[in-house]
Amino acid sequence: MFWYIHIMSITTRFILVCREAFLTAGTNNLNLIGIFTQINAEQFPFAYPHFALVVNFDVDRSGEHRLEADIVGPTGARVAHSDLPVVAHAGNMQVIANFEHMQFAAPGTYTFRVSIDGALLGERSLDVKPVIAPGPQQNNLA
Repeated sequence: MFWYIHIMSITTRFILVCREAFLTAGTNNLNLIGIFTQINAEQFPFAYPHFALVVNFDVDRSGEHRLEADIVGPTGARVAHSDLPVVAHAGNMQVIANFEHMQFAAPGTYTFRVSIDGALLGERSLDVKPVIAPGPQQNNLA
């Protein structure tokens, strides 16, 4: 007697951060507004008002799954976590995780690590940079 265990196959198409993401009613088309990889802040800590993490992947088996996103800060410590139940249908899946008033304690690179049922789908980095105020204007009259 042989036992066959089918391991779910997943192919990640993209992971991105944008200002707004939504699906069009009726067509389920994905709409992405303001894709970005960097934000600037005048002071820290800094709260970013709203952004969406969008994950697009192909899966070969229908069923219930857990999609998790860990946000790791510049020091390597986890600064946020999102855990979403996902009912997948074999084929292409799109998941939108919205973040409200996300706190960034310091400048640096923040990494979004996305997994489904514990299997890493991929990562996306977001650079948070300080805005440097211009110095006093110099008069260059000779």
